[in-house]
Amino acid sequence: MAFDDTKTARSAVSTFMRAEVLAARLEAMARAEPEVGNLWRSEIALAEAVASAGLEGIRISEGDLLPRIAQNGSQDADPTGAELALSLIRVLKSPGDPLGRPIQTVRRFERAAGSGTGPGVDPNDEPEGQRLEDAEIEGLFADLRPGDMPILSAGRAAAGYAALSQRANPLVERLIFMAVDSSLRGRAARGTGPEDVLRGLSGRVDAQWVSPPALALSHRSFLPWSPGSEAGVMTLGTNLARLFEAEVGRFALSRDWLRRGQEAAQGRGGRSRMADAVRAFGTAPVLSSALLAETIGVSIRTALTLLGEMTALGLLQEITGRRTARIWAVPSLGARLAARPFRRTRLQGRAVMPPAEMRETARSRSRDQREASAQAMERAFTDLETALGKASALLIGTQRRR
Repeated sequence: MAFDDTKTARSAVSTFMRAEVLAARLEAMARAEPEVGNLWRSEIALAEAVASAGLEGIRISEGDLLPRIAQNGSQDADPTGAELALSLIRVLKSPGDPLGRPIQTVRRFERAAGSGTGPGVDPNDEPEGQRLEDAEIEGLFADLRPGDMPILSAGRAAAGYAALSQRANPLVERLIFMAVDSSLRGRAARGTGPEDVLRGLSGRVDAQWVSPPALALSHRSFLPWSPGSEAGVMTLGTNLARLFEAEVGRFALSRDWLRRGQEAAQGRGGRSRMADAVRAFGTAPVLSSALLAETIGVSIRTALTLLGEMTALGLLQEITGRRTARIWAVPSLGARLAARPFRRTRLQGRAVMPPAEMRETARSRSRDQREASAQAMERAFTDLETALGKASALLIGTQRRR
C-alpha cells in the first residue's frame, strides 16, 4: 500500500473520518438505548454471519438457519453452511476480548470458523505454515490501546492475521475485525456466557461492535474482502460508511418496536405480564413459548396468550409456520428468519477468492517472507494512521480558533 502518497492519503483520511464519525453516532445511540442496541445488534449479527459465509461462496440465507433450529424438515440449503453461519452468529454475539486474551479469543474464532467449509474443523489440520504461533497472535494486538480509531485498528489486526496466515481463513479475519471494533468501543465482552438453547438466534448480545465488514461489502453488490491491500482497505471504509447511513434508519425501526411494545403494555391491567414479555423479547428477540414462560415466570398457557396478543398487535411474528413447537421473533428478525423458498444467487456455486497474489500457499513462502509481508502491511497502516492523526489535530485546532 502507498498511503504515504499525498493524494491517496487525503482520500483515505476523508473516507475513514466519515466512516468513524458515522460509526460513533451508531455507537452512541446503542449506548444510550441498550435495549434497542441489543435488538439492532441481534439482527446485524445474523446478517453479518450469512454475508461472511457468502463472501466465501457458501450457499446460505437467513431463512436457511431456522430449519437447523426448528427441525421442521426443510433442508434445501447445505446443512454444513447453515451450521457454519450459526457458529459465526454465536461468536459475533459474544466475541470475547482479543486485547486482554488474544490467544484464547483467536483460537476460539478458528474453531468456530474451521477451514471455511464448516465449523468445528481442527485448526491443527491446516497446512504447515498457515497456523499462527501464540506469539504471533499476541503481536497482532500488542499495540492496540483504548482510544485508538476502532475501524482502522480493527482493519490492521485483520490484515496482520491475513498476512501471517497467508489468507488461510478470511472468516477468522472478519471475526477479528469485529472483535477489535467491539473491544475498542467499550467494556470487554465476557465471551463465556451461557449459550442460548436456540443456538445463537436468541439471547443478549454481549458486544459493542458497530462495524460489520462482510455486510458492508455485500450491502449493494458483492465486493472482495482484502484487508491487506490499499484498494481493499479503501473499499471497506467507503462501504462501511454507506452501510452506517442505512443502519441509522434500521436502528430507528428497533426503537419504534420497543416504543410500541411499551405503549401496548401500559394499556393492560395491573396483572398483565405484557411488559415483562416485551422486555424478554427486547433481550432475546427469538423465543419459544416455553422459553418465554421460563424467562418471565408464567405458565405455558399464559405465555401462549401473551404471544398471541403480541402477534395480533404486530409486535411479533411466528416464524415456523406450524401448529406445534413454534418459535416467535420480533418482526425485523422474523422477516429474515421466516421460512421461504430457497433462491440461488449469482454468487452461489463459486467462491469469492482473494487476489491471486494473496493465495500463495505456505509451501511457497518462508516464514521470513510472511514476516516481511506483515511488516509492509504494518508500515502502510502506520502511514494511514499518521495522516488521520494530522487531519484530526488540524480539525481540533481549527475549532479552537473559532
